[in-house]
Amino acid sequence: MQLTEEAILRAKAVKMIQEGRTEDALEILSEYYKVQTPKLKIGLPKRCRKAYGCYVAKEKTIYLRSSDEYTNPFVVLHEFYHHIRWRLGSHRGTEKHADKYALQSIQYYKLLTTLAGERNGEHT
Repeated sequence: MQLTEEAILRAKAVKMIQEGRTEDALEILSEYYKVQTPKLKIGLPKRCRKAYGCYVAKEKTIYLRSSDEYTNPFVVLHEFYHHIRWRLGSHRGTEKHADKYALQSIQYYKLLTTLAGERNGEHT
């Protein structure tokens, strides 16, 4: 399977987020999509209290419920998807698309990890 530059970058972002390098991951993704890097804050605004994460477009900020979500690629990439959709001017009906973006990024990471293991003689 041939993976695109975008798929490889998203897989790299997943790894960086898992390692606690979330700001670095957001920077490389923002550079790729040619959007301003969103701010990242721990603690949710009042209107988002029941969520794990929340994107506030007017502040260009991703809010995370706690430091646990800081290393959760699904939550971070879901909210980043909202950021790129707002910045690129297409922001309607995005919840399922944000989920898909995050899940697909994680799948790219798993695929690349599996392929790397096979190249190194490991079997999963």
